[in-house]
Amino acid sequence: MSTATEVTDRKPEDSKDQDLTIIIKSMRGTKTFTFGKITKVVEVIAVAVREFGFAPDDKFDLVFPDKPGEPLDHNRTLVSYHIKDGTELLLTSIGGGV
Repeated sequence: MSTATEVTDRKPEDSKDQDLTIIIKSMRGTKTFTFGKITKVVEVIAVAVREFGFAPDDKFDLVFPDKPGEPLDHNRTLVSYHIKDGTELLLTSIGGGV
C-alpha cells in the first residue's frame, strides 16, 4: 500500500480560497498536491511527473477515474473542469520520448 505525499506548487501569497488540493494516482503510488485553481493541466502534469520520478521526456495525460478514455485538455485550467478539493485524478502514460 502506498502512502500519499503532499506536494505544494503555489506561491505563499496565494490566498487559500484560490487553491485546490487534489489527489493524483499513478503506477508509482498516490500523492496529494496543492495548486492554484487557474493552474493549467500541463503544469499539473509536469509537477506530478517530476514528483513521481518519471522521465521528463515521457508523455502523460491526466484523466478522471470514471472517464479513462477522455484525457483532460493540457491547455485548460483546473477550475475549468470544476475540479474541487479532494478530486482524484489518474496520471497515465501515453508514450515515451525520443
